Amino acid sequence: MLAQEMGTILTKHADCMTAKHWTEIVQQLESKGLYVVIETDTNGKMMSPFGGLMPMPCKKETFSILTEEELAAKGLPVGHHILTKAKEKVATL
Repeated sequence: MLAQEMGTILTKHADCMTAKHWTEIVQQLESKGLYVVIETDTNGKMMSPFGGLMPMPCKKETFSILTEEELAAKGLPVGHHILTKAKEKVATL
């Protein structure tokens, strides 16, 4: 099956996915040394179900699956991450 086909199928199944299902998928990735990195450009925050704040979901998010080596190259410790992309500040005179 092509990635495009699987993407369409997953979109349809996502409404039925529970936190338990997603946890199982992420654990399978971890067992293979792969980690999810979400990059977002939103500054909005919402309460995390585990306490503290986390970035709000947005349409411009990018999801990446990275190896331990790729995480290290980005200066990130082993694990899953949600990163807020820094917006460039434009200097005005």
